[in-house]
Amino acid sequence: MANDLDHDAPLAPAAPPAWSEAMTLAAQEAGLTLDTPQGPSVSAAIERLSTRIGLWAGSETLAKETRTLVEAGQIAFDPALIRAALAPGAELAMSAALIHWPADRGEEMQALSRAQTLLAAGAKLGIAGAPSPAALDALDAAARMCAPEGVAILVCPPSGEPARSLVVESTARARAGAALAAGARTLDASLADLAIEAVRNGLNAEHGGVQRKAAAARLAGAPDADIVAALAGAVARGAYTEAIDAGADPSRCRVAIAAPELGGHPLMAPAGAAVDPTGAVAADDECNVIAASVALHRFHHAGAFDLDGFETAVRTLVRALDSAHGAHGASARRPIVIRLEGMAAMLLRAGLAYDSGEARNTAAAVAALAHAAAIAESNAMANTLGAYPDWQNAKRSEEARVRAARDAATTLTGDIAARAQALYRALPSGKSNAGLHTSIAIALAKDGAGARRLGLSAPGLAPSPSHFAFGVREDGGFGRLLSEDARAALAALGYDNQEIAALSRHIEGRRTLKGAPGVSHDRLAELGFTEPALEAIEDAAANAFHLRAVVHPLVLGADFCKDVLKLPADVAAGKRGDLMMTLGFNEAEIAAAEAYCIGASDLRNAPELREADAAVFAPADAIAPDAPIAMAAALAPFARVALDITLTTADFARRQELAEAARAAGVSLMAIHTQAPPITLTLAPLQEAEDAAVAPQTHEQPATAAQQSPERIGRRRLPERRKGYIQKSVVGGHKVYLHTGEYDDGELGEIFIDLHKEGAAFRSLMNNFAISISIGLQYGVPLEEYCDAFLYTRFEPAGEVKGNDTIRHATSILDYIFRELAVSYLGRGDLAQVDPFDARGDGLSKKAQDAESAARLISRGFARGAAPDNLVMLRPRAAVESLRDRRDEKATARPAATGYRAEPCGACGHFTVDQAGVCAACGVKGEAKGN
Repeated sequence: MANDLDHDAPLAPAAPPAWSEAMTLAAQEAGLTLDTPQGPSVSAAIERLSTRIGLWAGSETLAKETRTLVEAGQIAFDPALIRAALAPGAELAMSAALIHWPADRGEEMQALSRAQTLLAAGAKLGIAGAPSPAALDALDAAARMCAPEGVAILVCPPSGEPARSLVVESTARARAGAALAAGARTLDASLADLAIEAVRNGLNAEHGGVQRKAAAARLAGAPDADIVAALAGAVARGAYTEAIDAGADPSRCRVAIAAPELGGHPLMAPAGAAVDPTGAVAADDECNVIAASVALHRFHHAGAFDLDGFETAVRTLVRALDSAHGAHGASARRPIVIRLEGMAAMLLRAGLAYDSGEARNTAAAVAALAHAAAIAESNAMANTLGAYPDWQNAKRSEEARVRAARDAATTLTGDIAARAQALYRALPSGKSNAGLHTSIAIALAKDGAGARRLGLSAPGLAPSPSHFAFGVREDGGFGRLLSEDARAALAALGYDNQEIAALSRHIEGRRTLKGAPGVSHDRLAELGFTEPALEAIEDAAANAFHLRAVVHPLVLGADFCKDVLKLPADVAAGKRGDLMMTLGFNEAEIAAAEAYCIGASDLRNAPELREADAAVFAPADAIAPDAPIAMAAALAPFARVALDITLTTADFARRQELAEAARAAGVSLMAIHTQAPPITLTLAPLQEAEDAAVAPQTHEQPATAAQQSPERIGRRRLPERRKGYIQKSVVGGHKVYLHTGEYDDGELGEIFIDLHKEGAAFRSLMNNFAISISIGLQYGVPLEEYCDAFLYTRFEPAGEVKGNDTIRHATSILDYIFRELAVSYLGRGDLAQVDPFDARGDGLSKKAQDAESAARLISRGFARGAAPDNLVMLRPRAAVESLRDRRDEKATARPAATGYRAEPCGACGHFTVDQAGVCAACGVKGEAKGN
């Protein structure tokens, strides 16, 4: 079955040794791959790319230098140039294009045709002017066809009424799109709810619950035809939401408007100039630009910056990009852009705090060196090939910019600045100056795609260096590791190998509770923990991601928790409560012990880290928004800078102040986003069992399967057509497919386990094991018992888990399978190594704002496209309790609630009617029992 699914799966592309998996994936997305007899190859594509660049320039030396730099991951070309170099015939190669939009509406068709040609060539488009709404719609449609993702067009209208009109219109469309999407979800949910209620009540349109759902659907705006279809039990699941996804959304997702002044608009750019969507290119004149990226952190080795290597890379890029201009036609000034990526990682490697004068000096010196080297190379090319065609018109402005950069460089200190100053001084002046062969721009932009191709998590000036990563530790376990950038930073700060090892342990964790603060072996022994129990905890700590998964009833055993620790049966079974909190530990003690045992995500709290060095390892959210603006001001004489700043509620009041500071710093493009406090939506229904436990039952309860005698237990057969899911994962390098089957109420009833390319005996054993588990589930064996028995079992294959959003490591295939089932069906988030509500996947996250999006989880095939299965949306518990409290305040004489009645609500059909006669689900009130 599943064993045949991936026999023809594509092989991972062959890539240079220095490349990470993320870099290889980004190269594939950019088109840097070729099919070879051995399979897809990034290395072969690099060979052809560098060879083609050498042919364009007529230089084999340039081809070799380009290949060496790309294979080392030090430079990366844009997708447009990659496509032109790998294509059989000559194609246009441009990273960005700047155009002016005509004020005459009669000329818009011609401008649209030009824009479509440029977008088809792979260029990001910067437009100076104010296109009409119809033209913006056409531009957005063209960009949707040409651009795979993200904003492809940035419109910079002139100041005054044109800018205000465009901003107002764009904002209104975005709000209309949000409202339309919310309305679509509401319509889909109301119709689905109506269809479910109708089917549940035998398609009886006169039933009270069906009438209520029909009224709700009509109030939501559902057409009568859809209401009639839903009453018949037939509804197109998610039809309105799909219409939004198919393009009915009026908001323009590929076109952005940049206002000259921030105001209430999140995007700001200078008025009158065209700026591309990344902020790397800005000019008053129209032009086509070719760009490439340099990874700064790859030039920082052994505590020093490689001046010669960096200068050579910049000079090589100037020649390579100019050769593409020559091969495919160019603007009059032959403009090129060299983006500097990984500035924060480079500063971290140098041991400098991002928000410090030393960091700003170093960053400015690197940008100055890049600018000086590029200008020197362009001038050298002009001596042999001549200046670019428009040099005479641009001479005065170009020379003024070089003088300003040269003067600004004299204020910088250090070896990098000294090299830049020497290059500036060596530039010819007066009549001996042959000019520039290509117009140069250095940029720190918001190009996330370029950063990914160089293996970086954040582009431009984003202050987010990586201090840790996940991987295999020296002891063979899987977890956090101190990143190479952080290790280089510690070495630069003077830490020796022993101190770095200690700080690495702070990140990785000591994987033991011996000597831990808070929750330690001594404290646990005082509470009655025996030696076998402590050994079990030590075994669990080896590969755990949370301390609560280490000190847990499933690790210790329910009998130990009940007999030795004297815990209630449900707590001892791990079904209720937090064991460590129950034992008397507070959150501070648990957090301290978790950092000691499992590891920390922040170096600043490490006792081995000197207090003076804490600022070097500050995470991005701990760096004030003023820091990137100050950095941009230091870089402004040498490079164009674009900023993307996220403000919390604490900094929101300074929004306008920060915008003005960015304008004064010379930022070419600035986006300010606001981050709202975390919003958690509770989707769990009311816990009727808790209410029933508090109050005495007034009617006889039927015996459960567990309470029945063995003679009365029967097998609960699954429906012929059943729900479930398939989870594909790789455990320790071995593919595992887990299939589940569910009853109509969502309870697990069967599992299938398929292994990929394993021996026949092992596959058959696992298949029969799954059958035995399924039979047990159908005879009433609780899933908790199976999880208790098989979690933490140890045998090969084991190790890192790939393909699962919530589980990163398993000690065996059985440990993985029952960990996944416990997380998915028992709500055991403590067994997940990533919060299951943070791992979005196809489910709901903590930030989900609507329960209707859960309909995406339902199989269209199972429902045959007619109805969204048996999904029922309930109010969050807090909302129901609040509503109940308000009713209690209004009630003058109401009997005390003693649990839910045995009969269903006459309006909605749910068994949520309390003893006072009020339905907790729909709010309808009937006669109180006994009145």
